[in-house]
Amino acid sequence: MTEHIALRQPLSTDLKPLSQLLRRGGLPHRIVEQRGEQLVWVASEEDALRVQAVFSKLETGELDEFLASPMPASNASEKSRAFFRYPLKSVPMVMVILGLSIVGALIAWVDTDFTILPWLSFYQLSIVDRQLVGEWPAGQLWRLVSPIFLHFSLLHIAFNGLWLWELGGMIERRQGHVRILGVTLLVGAGSNIAQAMAGMSLFGGLSGVIYGLLGYVLAWNKLRPSQRFPLVPGVAVVMIIWLLLCIFGFSSLLGFGDIANTAHVSGLLLGLLLGGAAALLDKRPAF
Repeated sequence: MTEHIALRQPLSTDLKPLSQLLRRGGLPHRIVEQRGEQLVWVASEEDALRVQAVFSKLETGELDEFLASPMPASNASEKSRAFFRYPLKSVPMVMVILGLSIVGALIAWVDTDFTILPWLSFYQLSIVDRQLVGEWPAGQLWRLVSPIFLHFSLLHIAFNGLWLWELGGMIERRQGHVRILGVTLLVGAGSNIAQAMAGMSLFGGLSGVIYGLLGYVLAWNKLRPSQRFPLVPGVAVVMIIWLLLCIFGFSSLLGFGDIANTAHVSGLLLGLLLGGAAALLDKRPAF
């Protein structure tokens, strides 16, 4: 599913009444400030027409009485549920990736005898004389991607899940299911290979993919400013600072343990490359 711009208005226009009416009607939407104007984003062309009709009536004063009336208590929870159903339906691939990551986290936590993890790790791992040994995964192609679903702590899966929802959801809602799946698989495989080449170890997590999604969004926004993703200001700066802290070892001092820095850096670079290629090759018309 892709998003559609329903309305463009100058920054001086108060869109709070419109947003209030849309929430009452159970119509999911986002209002984003971009390049000196306000954009109202919705899920479909039909919703865009509804927004335009409501705004037109709002301008003529036809909805003033309805706007002044309180929302019935019986409808509030129903409308709230309708609002929260929209994100789940609009990002099925993100939900699948998140679900598999939760399963991977559970496996990592309960597989104390090390019987399942060796099948999901990049290397064919085994324990010999209390030492972890591994072989390069010849012919076992699933190992290129499967490590991204392994998470080794609650904090690990929580942070990655939140960033996946924010960055991955942004891409899937705007550019579709195939795009987010392709970016995830390509960045996941590439960052896993890079991390594996840095040395044999048991590694996992979506972090490389998350940095790849960040790189994709940054490159796209740079090359397609008229179609930029609504990335919250400061997010990229915070994530890059965290990447640098991890590279220089501060994450270990904070108790986060070993970090797959090679996967993070390679994921970011791959994301920048994919985002740049998509921005140059995508035939999506400018708004």
